[in-house]
Amino acid sequence: MMKFKKRWIFTIPALALAFFAGACTPKPFLKVQYQLPSPSNTLEAEKVTLAVSDMRGKKAILTENARKSLKNFNETFSLVVLHEDGSGDLIGVYDLVSLLTEVFRQRLKNEGVHVAAVADNVLSELKIEVTEFQLDSAKGKWVVSMNYRAGLFDNERLLSKESVSGEAERLSVTGKSDAEKILGELLSDMANKLNLVRLFQQARQ
Repeated sequence: MMKFKKRWIFTIPALALAFFAGACTPKPFLKVQYQLPSPSNTLEAEKVTLAVSDMRGKKAILTENARKSLKNFNETFSLVVLHEDGSGDLIGVYDLVSLLTEVFRQRLKNEGVHVAAVADNVLSELKIEVTEFQLDSAKGKWVVSMNYRAGLFDNERLLSKESVSGEAERLSVTGKSDAEKILGELLSDMANKLNLVRLFQQARQ
């Protein structure tokens, strides 16, 4: 009886230790929260296909300094979409191009635009060319920059275009979580800054 009792006393802490060790393992991705703007049906009559391409000169998302703090980062992002009412949806884990594709798809949908799943010659195509997306760490701060070009095309003919660029910084107090916050804040600002109404209006002129 004593041996049986001692065996169970010994194994419970072992299982607990294994559980907490797994729970504390650093996640290889960065969590990004995209805040949708107020929903609108202004463009509910519009239908497009969406294509995001990586045109960055520097393919590394992290600078050398940022990599020192985020050694386990594997170039993927966990996306959470936040709504105006405060609710949020965990969408999935993506590489950069897939992340931006999903963010802009959510933005278009939020404006009432129907986004076709496959290319259709009858529909206009919104092309997003990402020219910069980088996270840096310098002097106790996280610095993130993003640039992209947006163009609305009809059978490869450019109808309207817009360029968007921005940079943001945040003190690195809690490390990775601060990096995730500034990424989400800038990505939300950059995606929501694209003037979709004007883009479609110019295309119809």
